Amino acid sequence: MTTRGALRELVGLREFRAMWIGSTASTAGDQLAAVALSLLVFERTQSAAWTALTWSLTLFPPLISGPLLGWVADRFPRRTVMVTTAWMQAALMAAMAIPGMPLWAMIVLLVTVLAISSPYLAAQEASLPHVLPAHRYDDGVALFGTSVDIAQMAGLAAAGFLVAQTNPGVALAINAATFAFLAILVQVSVKHRPAADPLGRKKKDDEPRGVLTLMVSEPRLRTLLGVRLLAGLAMVPEGLAVPLAASLNAVWAVGLILAIEPAANVLGVALLFRLVRDPAKRERLIGPLAILSLAPLIMFAFHPNLTWTIVLLVIAGIGGAYHTPARSAWMRLLPDQYRGRAYGIGRAALRSSQGGGMALAGVVAHSIGSLTATIAGAGGIGLLLATQATFAWRRARGRNDTKAVAI
Repeated sequence: MTTRGALRELVGLREFRAMWIGSTASTAGDQLAAVALSLLVFERTQSAAWTALTWSLTLFPPLISGPLLGWVADRFPRRTVMVTTAWMQAALMAAMAIPGMPLWAMIVLLVTVLAISSPYLAAQEASLPHVLPAHRYDDGVALFGTSVDIAQMAGLAAAGFLVAQTNPGVALAINAATFAFLAILVQVSVKHRPAADPLGRKKKDDEPRGVLTLMVSEPRLRTLLGVRLLAGLAMVPEGLAVPLAASLNAVWAVGLILAIEPAANVLGVALLFRLVRDPAKRERLIGPLAILSLAPLIMFAFHPNLTWTIVLLVIAGIGGAYHTPARSAWMRLLPDQYRGRAYGIGRAALRSSQGGGMALAGVVAHSIGSLTATIAGAGGIGLLLATQATFAWRRARGRNDTKAVAI
């Protein structure tokens, strides 16, 4: 994560503190709501299929709304976008908590809440370079990322207990309150700034015609996005967690296997920022750490037992810390007027790679009849791609420094 001095400085920044606390609370609330709604669906339908479908709906809306709505964070003042969307989510989530709300209406409201989250997150991410001083930007991004991982784990852990002791409606109401809390914090603490790319702005002749053109044509941006998409291969063990645990005669370890990736990632980020203080040096480690996040998976070809499975997954999870410097470098390189749209597209691409990788792994494992061979194959392919990306990133950084892309 960050050093003690950096943490004190970050917490002392009023704007950052408000965004960080509000976002962390809202993330934990989202996990409460997801579990509560799934349990509510199961109670009303007694159908595992409908319950699984409801859970899967939490993954799909951002894939569409990210690319389609990211522009809102560039066209309008970002504080306004964050406050407005947070209040909208609070109202929609409160409606879901109304006793007797039809199940179909709750699902529609859930999809809407998740879709609205895209412009909020785009505005938040695009605001961080303005809220944070340049020398603390990487630390702030790291703190945000690790806090989200911890909030997700804590929210999921608390959800079952809370719902069992009360009812799903209480969890939904709590999540509505976290959105209201977030809206108020941002409104009173974050400064108003003009829109980065207001409607009607005349573009310069040398500007790219669109954000996608910029993302694909600029070598550093293209390479950073590509290396982050390798997460789709790194998460194959997580997608196969249930059958993997069963094959090890340790079904009880499913939760452990699923928790390793976020927990090890938090540890990896903490070690990276503790041991490597220079942001430029952390950027040079993006490629090697990406390799580390995938190379251990090759060892599954030797059919490791549960202990070695955990060891390998912990090492791979620690390597996944490369996403934090890659994320901050990518956003820092983007021109301000493109950041909202680029974040929406990048987030959708990352989610697609993760979901697609896990789904494809399931198909492959079923086809060849071997979980370990599937995981090892994903590791082998990922290792080759990560090695290529490492050299590409080195070449791209050699030709350019890490200032924002000039347009």
